[in-house]
Amino acid sequence: MLRSSARFSLTLSALKSDSIAGKNLYAVFRLHNLPYLVTKGDKVILPFKMKNVNVGDKLNLTDVITLGSPHYTYTQKEGISEQLFKLTANVTEVTREPYYEVIKTRPRCRRKKIVPVQPFQTVLTIDTLKLA
Repeated sequence: MLRSSARFSLTLSALKSDSIAGKNLYAVFRLHNLPYLVTKGDKVILPFKMKNVNVGDKLNLTDVITLGSPHYTYTQKEGISEQLFKLTANVTEVTREPYYEVIKTRPRCRRKKIVPVQPFQTVLTIDTLKLA
């Protein structure tokens, strides 16, 4: 029976050889505990405005729980070590969702209140995804 470190090195080396030049490599990262599956060049639309972030900023995404290719997958629920991969994203735009209205009523009250809603969105583009 293989120890966990030996099993880990076999999985990672198989993952490196299977994802030729990173073409087939994917990752699942968490942001505010929501998982996002990405490959290189993907756009990620976040349903909130990130604080202290401007358009053009580079972000290092470190909370990766899965690295994989079509044939091999490496997963750890507590997160994969940052020394094993590099995942960066570029902030493409900070915009708003399309305008819509929400009708709010209070209990036992016939009066209806119409509230305009137009929440923020942050769009990220995945720049690099590679194994170390």
